Amino acid sequence: MPAKPSYCHKLEAAIKALETLSVEWVDRRQFEEILGVSKTVAWRVFRACGAEEGPGRALVCRRQELIERLRQLKEDGGTIEHEIHRRARLEDTLARMRSYMKAREQPVVRAEQAPALLSTRFSSLPPNVTFTPESLHIEFFGTEDFLQAIGAVVFALNNDFEAISDFIEGGVAPESASTEAD
Repeated sequence: MPAKPSYCHKLEAAIKALETLSVEWVDRRQFEEILGVSKTVAWRVFRACGAEEGPGRALVCRRQELIERLRQLKEDGGTIEHEIHRRARLEDTLARMRSYMKAREQPVVRAEQAPALLSTRFSSLPPNVTFTPESLHIEFFGTEDFLQAIGAVVFALNNDFEAISDFIEGGVAPESASTEAD
């Protein structure tokens, strides 16, 4: 088994799922779905829990024995306990980062203006953006105006990269663009 099993944080949920099953035997495929891991990882864990070949050479294990072995695996601590705590710390850190980033989020435009900004094309850059094959000039009056102009340029690059590239390389501008050709 891997040094830091990726499935160890799922053991408790897997044990609960196995307890709800009404069958006596569990096969590798069922175990794979319950534990939410790959076929290979499921096979390795299944074998470590005492699974054996069953009908049709399928790997099977008694449900109750599997539950006991998974509990034992979970309670043994060591690498698995360390991984469970590591994942919990990581999830906590990510949750704190998410709330921090959310608090620092700066809206670029109001919600009703967002679709227009998102669909900005090279040919429809705002009038305060001047684009030549050699330069980009943005005039702005305050932070909000600056963010909108920069956002328009970014989304135009995203939406019309080929047209912008053609303009820079060959000076060919689309119609009605806010540009100055040489």
